Amino acid sequence: MRGFLAVMMTLELIAEAAALSQPLIARWVLDQLTIGGSLLRPLLVLCGLAVVAVALSGVCTFLLGRGALRLVTDLRSRLVRRVLGTSVDTVERRPVGDFLSRVGSDTTLLEDTVGGALVHAATAPLAVAAALVLMGTIDLPMLAVVVVVLAITTLGEKVAGRRVGEATEQGQERVAAMTSFLHRALIAFRTVKASGTERAEADRTCAEAEAAFRAGRRAVRAEAVLEMIAAASVDVTFLAVLAFGGARMATGSIGVGDLVAFLLYVTFLREPIDTLSFAVVEVAEGLAAVRRIEALHALPVEAAEMPTKTRAAGQPRGDERAPRVRFDGVWFGYRDRPVLRDVSFVAERGLTVLVGSSGTGKTTLLSLIERFVDVDRGRVLLNDIDVREWDRDELRRRLAYVQQEAPLLGDTIRDAILYGVPDPDAVDMRGALRAVALDGWIASLSDGVHTPVGERGVAISGGQRQRLAVARALLRGADVLLLDEATSQLDVVSERTLLDSVAHQALSRVVLAVTHRFSVAAEADQVVLLDAGGVRSVGSHSALLDSDPVYRELAAVTPRD
Repeated sequence: MRGFLAVMMTLELIAEAAALSQPLIARWVLDQLTIGGSLLRPLLVLCGLAVVAVALSGVCTFLLGRGALRLVTDLRSRLVRRVLGTSVDTVERRPVGDFLSRVGSDTTLLEDTVGGALVHAATAPLAVAAALVLMGTIDLPMLAVVVVVLAITTLGEKVAGRRVGEATEQGQERVAAMTSFLHRALIAFRTVKASGTERAEADRTCAEAEAAFRAGRRAVRAEAVLEMIAAASVDVTFLAVLAFGGARMATGSIGVGDLVAFLLYVTFLREPIDTLSFAVVEVAEGLAAVRRIEALHALPVEAAEMPTKTRAAGQPRGDERAPRVRFDGVWFGYRDRPVLRDVSFVAERGLTVLVGSSGTGKTTLLSLIERFVDVDRGRVLLNDIDVREWDRDELRRRLAYVQQEAPLLGDTIRDAILYGVPDPDAVDMRGALRAVALDGWIASLSDGVHTPVGERGVAISGGQRQRLAVARALLRGADVLLLDEATSQLDVVSERTLLDSVAHQALSRVVLAVTHRFSVAAEADQVVLLDAGGVRSVGSHSALLDSDPVYRELAAVTPRD
């Protein structure tokens, strides 16, 4: 990028040099008129310089615009990869709208900055300096007048430019907040409607829009002041030079050609000064965007992977050993809030169900297996190997995870069920749909598996969404199936069908399910009861009913269907 900017600056400077030569050629024309000489040669040179200046200006505008688009596109790609490469905990602690605003609108501000502002900010001062030098070759006293006026106006431009940057950054923060509030309302749109909070959500979002307007108004006010200063600097300079230069011409200190050339240079100053004032605004806005974008660049990525030659990496996928998950003295907390305390149990091939009251760390156990977060103390092992020793991609290929909300990613049922499946052409999609009892429903749809599901699957029912998510997990062919409340939105018949399918899958893999429904626990090979962040008891459903009063109490107050 630096090389590209250097080339653009060179072309811009050549164009400026061509423009700077024109007043000198104009003086040549006037001198020829005075002595009655030929005008052909100076006029041809003047026309040639004008053509060069115009052509180079057009070429630079095109190349800078294209280069800015390429840079912003690459930057957006890097930011997207950075955001998607960061940890689950990092993303879940920030509003989604904030990410969208930084990747979208903030990078758009940079497009204007790179698409000319940086080059103009560098070349415009050089053009002004060159013009001043050429003015000095004509008349030093008139140059002194120009320098005094420009020095005063430059101080005003500096103050106004700083205020533009501050107001722009504040405005972008408010736009990000507005986007976050609107995004939150839209993803929970039914809840908003059912709660009658449309006006409250609209007021909250519009308040941020008004705050963005106020910040933008401050920026526009500063931009207007900046533009007035830039325009006044040239106009005042022109009038001062005209008056002072006229007096000097009257005394014979300079000639008509000198005064005209000097005034042309003053007029020439308008373009680089205006360009510089706009560049100051755009660079200030760009720097405000850069500061917000840098926050995304600073996001922590998931921990670096182990070298490929670890014990886990060398273990072939689909080996003959029965899969096994073991928690060994696991402690974990979210920042200052402890969640798990000395958790130890083993989940062998079969269905292991995690039960307990809300907040006891059931979902956290699944997150530890997936390495969304890592233990504070102890170990989580897959096939007797600490999950932290596994290559992260290989670890997650051996796991299939269905989260509680069961969001669907994809435009259609087919896209949603094949999402993340390693080899979609080699799987039995129809068989997976039969396993979760959705084949009949899909057959009744006019578009079948090509039926749109809406964003995150909102166009279908919660139960259908959960079953599609389970079908997707089954197609991954993973060693370990992790289900987080995967039957919470199913009716009794659908749950029974799904449990039969899960029980069949558990014959060859570990199925670890979080649930509050004891109809699921009753089908389990093993039940783990969590209480106060630790394991209270482990056993079959019937055994725990007989031996553990806390389990009996939970089973008594929790409906089985």
